[in-house]
Amino acid sequence: MTDLLKKIYSVFDPAPLLPEQHDLYVSLDEVRGSAGLVTDLSNVILLSQKPTCQLLTGHRGSGKSTELRRLQSTLESEKNRFFTVFCETEKEDEREGIDPNDVDFPDVLMFVIYQLAKQLRDRENIKLKPGYFRQRWDELKNILGSEVDFSTLELSAGLAKFSAAIKDSPDTRLAIRKALEPKTNTWISAANDVISEAVLELSKKDYSGLVIIVDGLDKITPRPHDKADCSLPEYLFINRYAQLIAFKCHLVYTIPISLAYSCKERNLASLYGLTSLPIIPMTKITDEKGRTVAQGVEKFKDMVIRRLNDAGSDIKGTFQTETVLNHIIKISGGQPRELMTLIRDSLVTGGIPITRDAVSRTARNITHAYDRFLRKEHWKVINQVKKTHNLERTEKNDGLCMDLLDSRAVLQYRNEKQWYDANPLLPEPPKEK
Repeated sequence: MTDLLKKIYSVFDPAPLLPEQHDLYVSLDEVRGSAGLVTDLSNVILLSQKPTCQLLTGHRGSGKSTELRRLQSTLESEKNRFFTVFCETEKEDEREGIDPNDVDFPDVLMFVIYQLAKQLRDRENIKLKPGYFRQRWDELKNILGSEVDFSTLELSAGLAKFSAAIKDSPDTRLAIRKALEPKTNTWISAANDVISEAVLELSKKDYSGLVIIVDGLDKITPRPHDKADCSLPEYLFINRYAQLIAFKCHLVYTIPISLAYSCKERNLASLYGLTSLPIIPMTKITDEKGRTVAQGVEKFKDMVIRRLNDAGSDIKGTFQTETVLNHIIKISGGQPRELMTLIRDSLVTGGIPITRDAVSRTARNITHAYDRFLRKEHWKVINQVKKTHNLERTEKNDGLCMDLLDSRAVLQYRNEKQWYDANPLLPEPPKEK
């Protein structure tokens, strides 16, 4: 395996771009109808004299995390000087993250305060003290035992052990929630005590304020809640909204796209003081009539060229023909993450140069996966989308529509108007008997 192949494979990592990878970033605002999104998010924070809470949603792989990293860069610029804590709920170390299949507000609270303390220590050498948390900790010793002693630990170290203890055991997690639930306001006070200390220490280093971005809660499983008469995402973002917005700093949360399409959308926007939920749609590669949109194709091609340059290669040295690259862009459906994944998997399948056959084999695997997932009832909705480019939801098919949006079998586009299309990698619809 050549070093060049390894470099090319590495640069097409589908993970969100980090601030230091700005040379690889290509703005898609003009071709997906999201112009000014980062500016709007940052202006709300910059113009407000009190803490704000904003929400962001969109398809998985549409570029939410990359845009949030841009927001972080904007806020941390020399001009604005905010300290931004970027919390990724899906961590490589699973003990540091949040379980998307089982999440409640206490998990979010502990995770956010742990990330705040850890990043302040790592980036600015600010070591927060447990403070009010020390008193609250005594209430939990009978559940977790006494292996964590806040009297001798700074906050990030104590909460690291705490997070590991509750992450490893669902029974412990439930016991912690049960203990915290009657005293939620007290724990929020303890969290805000820590946040106030953080803001004070940051002001000494000439920071304008504190922003916490929680990325990954959009991946919460849309299953029914175990006790409440609603879904798990609805319970967290609607039933517990008063707690989610109670932190005394600026907040940005990603939320599942299913909430933007639920009957609760207007209520959700109203609770968080929003006119509507900001949604990141897909990039328009083809229009509603199937015609190629040159500007969208060129933006995606620019994304590929920048990464290849970073790896020391180019289109001619990586793809058998430019037609092969154009084909990959078309079948990506305007999904940035899917573009990266298709190229990476094609490299695994056939190496370089990437051939049409390697792309076809890679695409076939995705098509087969959709074939296993889709039911006859799903196809009724898909065929309607193909015909009208609208998602016509009814009380009967609402669950099916949510399945299709969550799995990206149906994709949303929003330029001059909002419209929908079937994923180009779907199998052929089953023939009617």
